[in-house]
Amino acid sequence: MSVRSRIAAALAANAFGQAVTVASQILLTPLYFRYWGAALYGEWLILSSIPAYLTMADLGIGSAAGNEMTMRAGAGDRTGAQRTMLGALWVSAGAAALVMALGLAAAALALHWRVPHTPSLAPAEAALVLAGLALTVALGFPGGVVSAGFRCGERNAQGILWANGARLAEMLSVGGLLLARQPPAVICWGMVVVKAVALVAQWLVLWRVCPWLFAPAVRADRRIVRRLIAPALGFMAFPLGNALALQGPILIIGAVFGGPAVAMFSALRTLARVPMQLTNMINASVWPEMSRAFGAQDMGLLRRLHQGAWGTTVMIIATFGIGLVICGSWITSLWLGAAAPFDGGVFAALVLLTILSATWGASAVVLTAINAHARVGLAYVIVNGAFMGLAALLASPWRWAGLLVPLLIAEAALLVWVLGQVMRKTGDGYGPFLVNAIRLPLRRLGAGLRRTPRVP
Repeated sequence: MSVRSRIAAALAANAFGQAVTVASQILLTPLYFRYWGAALYGEWLILSSIPAYLTMADLGIGSAAGNEMTMRAGAGDRTGAQRTMLGALWVSAGAAALVMALGLAAAALALHWRVPHTPSLAPAEAALVLAGLALTVALGFPGGVVSAGFRCGERNAQGILWANGARLAEMLSVGGLLLARQPPAVICWGMVVVKAVALVAQWLVLWRVCPWLFAPAVRADRRIVRRLIAPALGFMAFPLGNALALQGPILIIGAVFGGPAVAMFSALRTLARVPMQLTNMINASVWPEMSRAFGAQDMGLLRRLHQGAWGTTVMIIATFGIGLVICGSWITSLWLGAAAPFDGGVFAALVLLTILSATWGASAVVLTAINAHARVGLAYVIVNGAFMGLAALLASPWRWAGLLVPLLIAEAALLVWVLGQVMRKTGDGYGPFLVNAIRLPLRRLGAGLRRTPRVP
């Protein structure tokens, strides 16, 4: 299968994943409210949030190992890829054991001291829910290694389909159990069973389609943590940067403008960021191909992948952005009602923020794919922290401009810095990069239009 075919297949698989996510949000939320009520559903969300903090217990080693496996496979070093996978499995086992220990400790707190307070749930049931949720998180660590196996074996789309198929099965099981009026503990352990069965199925499929990852037997790379700790911690910096970029403005607006402004800002930002779902799918689809090209030292292919992904991202995000600015007021009134507050200037700034963020993200994926993203993660945290502090100082005297201008400068600074980092890594020049970033997506679009049959 060619690189283009693999990317197209991955895009389709990621689109299926987005559909599963949207369906889960749209279909399950009303069922929770209908069969459990707001109080019990709220307590379920509280309990669910506790194990969610443990999802990075492997310190990001699994993600970094997945990149290394794909780069080694691209270089023809299958033994090295296998040893990295076995080392990642050891790390995932340790992370799973840690999560289960912490989950059982949280369950003991719920059972004996009723912490957190869940008046709608008996202590024993709350403890069962916490233990089950911890187990679902623990199962996710080896699941990440399996997904990395599909990526390095040139089966990325197949791995994505299996992972999202498991999510769909989990969603259907939850929906069915809610319709059967089952309590939270039953639903939680039903999720555990589905996740465990899906993990075994994915492992068996990987064994069949990529047998070289399992034979001949080799020793696990036990030095994986020491070697990959820097890129692993780089992965962990992005959630912190996201927290600063997404939650920081909310706190500032709440303190300066009040609750109604927070509600308006949050709703308008949600609408402005809708196109990023498409650009994130592009990044996820080209990521493994970039790792493979770098491992094979095919810098020409790596440059073309970056140019094509960057140009496609800009074309998509700019088109949707212009449409949102033009139709934003109408969409907001249709979505939230005619009485919903709307500020055209604030919304236009949020759309521009989205365009800048998606654009530098299309370059950052190159560094992420080759485990050279530690400095990007650090810069993301530092820049957002610094400009968020500036926004906090300027929001009161300058109102919305004082908040939004520093955020725009932060995103523009990240765009310039990240693009420069990628230029140095890939050996590209700004002139050829910009020419090809414009030409490659347009060429594909023109080819697609030529293949479209004319309607008589």
